[in-house]
Amino acid sequence: MLYIFLFLFLAPPLLSQPRFENGYVVFQLYAPDAKSVVVAGDFNGWRTDDFLTKDETGIWSKKFKVKPGVYQYKFIVDGKWMLDPANPVKVENFNRTDFNSIFVLSYDWKILLQSEPDAKPNPQDIYPKTNRIYLNIIWHQHQPSYLDPEKDELQGPWVRTHGTKDYYDMASLLEKYPNVHVTINLTSSLLYQLSEYYVKRLKPYFDPKKNRIDAERYFKDNVKVDPWIDLMLKDSKNFTEYELGYIYKNPWNCFSVSEVVIDRFPEYKALKQKDPAKYTVDDLRKIKFFFYLSNFDPDFLNGKVKLANGFEVDLTDLVQKKDGKYYLKKEITEDDCNRIVAETYKILSAVIPVHKKLMYDPVKRTGQIEVITTPFYHPILPLIYDTDIAKLPQPNDKLPERFSYPEDADAQIKKSIAYYQKIFGQKPLGMWPAEGSVSEQVVSLFVRNGIRWIATDEKVLARSKPENQPFYYPYFVDEDTIYGKKDETKSLLIVFRDTKLSDAIGFTYQNYEPEIAADDFIRYVLSFAPEDSTDERLITVILDGENAWEWYRKDEDGKVFLNALYRKLSKLYDEGQVITVTMSEWIYGNPKRGIKPHKITSHAELEPLWAGSWINANFDTWIGEDEENLAWEYLLKVRRDIEKLKVPRPNPASDLPKLETRRYFEYRAWESLYAAEGSDWFWWYGKDQNALGGDEPFDVGFRTHLINVYKFLQNAGYKIEIPKFLFSPILRDKKDQP
Repeated sequence: MLYIFLFLFLAPPLLSQPRFENGYVVFQLYAPDAKSVVVAGDFNGWRTDDFLTKDETGIWSKKFKVKPGVYQYKFIVDGKWMLDPANPVKVENFNRTDFNSIFVLSYDWKILLQSEPDAKPNPQDIYPKTNRIYLNIIWHQHQPSYLDPEKDELQGPWVRTHGTKDYYDMASLLEKYPNVHVTINLTSSLLYQLSEYYVKRLKPYFDPKKNRIDAERYFKDNVKVDPWIDLMLKDSKNFTEYELGYIYKNPWNCFSVSEVVIDRFPEYKALKQKDPAKYTVDDLRKIKFFFYLSNFDPDFLNGKVKLANGFEVDLTDLVQKKDGKYYLKKEITEDDCNRIVAETYKILSAVIPVHKKLMYDPVKRTGQIEVITTPFYHPILPLIYDTDIAKLPQPNDKLPERFSYPEDADAQIKKSIAYYQKIFGQKPLGMWPAEGSVSEQVVSLFVRNGIRWIATDEKVLARSKPENQPFYYPYFVDEDTIYGKKDETKSLLIVFRDTKLSDAIGFTYQNYEPEIAADDFIRYVLSFAPEDSTDERLITVILDGENAWEWYRKDEDGKVFLNALYRKLSKLYDEGQVITVTMSEWIYGNPKRGIKPHKITSHAELEPLWAGSWINANFDTWIGEDEENLAWEYLLKVRRDIEKLKVPRPNPASDLPKLETRRYFEYRAWESLYAAEGSDWFWWYGKDQNALGGDEPFDVGFRTHLINVYKFLQNAGYKIEIPKFLFSPILRDKKDQP
């Protein structure tokens, strides 16, 4: 590459870079002999089609609207990746296989050639005075369906573990900060497992006076919840190979916690490092106990907590904290294990009540939390509608045979609305489409089902028309997709996730001191405050409200960070600078908080809306790789079989029939199919994602749902065989294919 060396010796000084000019970050490269130059980095989603333009002197250039933060990037010159020769700062890339150029855009809009963020502690919460800016925080709480309908038992413990660690306290924490309003997304598949299995099935066996579970009656009645409940209620000295699988042998076991979490429990960590052949009965008892204990929110370990349903939880008689780590106060007995199940029940039974207690009422304008939901089994809705839509954002990927069932996509929405209404007594106004996945085709499904707003990622906004609109405004899309038409009843408001800030909470702040992280968040938000006081800007932050916290190394479960953040936001609310707002408040107004109403059609229109998700503004996490495509073909084969048999589709809003009639089994066959349409199975296929305990349980879960479609149809009297290919793992080469 001769032009690289020419750049080093001949390029004029003005090319020291990147530079910030008139609100844009400018990239340049002197390469007179190059045929094409692209810049790819964090600021554009590592797109490989952002071509620079060459002038008559041989300098290629392009400018980008970039937000404050740390950015890695590289040039692609005639198809070959290279560092920026004008930037001396580089870091190892994400895979630690090479280097990327890096820079920091500070909060006062200066380019800093350094690799560390521009963050400083500010415990006094003193910030420069700015005009008002609105902040829309959405915490997404989701678990896929771990239900094996044939066994009538959940095959994973994760609804329970996150219930005791995250789902309760992420809502209850807000009570201390009444001027902080947020949105919490509770997916239907999560709510169903929480309510129908943990709460309803444990309640008859919970004795509030003794604070124990009646284990004898529980086993006599053959109750099924999840295998780890049985593990805690069964005497460890009677464990067989079956129970030992759930202790330490299976992919999901009692050591399935993050390294950060287990480091806080030295006795637990020592048991993990011990040779399993030398485990004693006491060791097995402690292992199962620690698996529960480590998944309790720190508030329950550090003092007494009164729950929203009136119960109290206090584990300080069992555990004590020394130098930031937890140690047992006593030898653990089987009675202690039983008690922990009782404490678990109390917390899980309070999850829905705490959300109801704090739920925002758009009519009365009371409450702090707008509760929304997601299509029932968390499907990638545009792909359920038509997998060929992936050709738009993934033109070079090989796709499976077309799967197109708009009626299934509609049923997933209807089911979630009906279940939400059953729990909360009203219909949701907003939805987070699974993984922020949207397309023009699914807009009408949301509109016709009464949904007023949805959310996705700003990378989708950047590719929608008109392109590259500011991310800090909501936009609307029309059901009829006719440009310029403004019908409030047929329109949908969309907000776009600030990628940089959302990902900072999920992936960057875990390595920060919590006060510095909270300050970094605030300074970022204030950097977008408008100069014009009449300009209403809305920054939207969306991420999991559960998975991030277990990786916070300098802050136990993210508690100090969240408290510091809410404290700062409360002060800035009082000063009129940052107003946390829910989308119901935004659309319908809240005079008590100085928020005026905003008609959906009063916003700028997008036409067309780009088809994509929060990841890469496409669907390549769920379709396009060989394993993913094969999973879609399996799903298509099963979907065609249920269609070929003309199995009546139940009303999506109806409950499971009580009697085991033909209609009962047909209902469960459809339910298993809908569950197999969930996004989580496809997420773990391919090379782009890897689970902590391995991908195998998800592969088994996906195929179990498909197999159960046939088993229920057989029980309903249909003459059909289970295809042999469904018994072969998708995670390796397969001979039997549909």
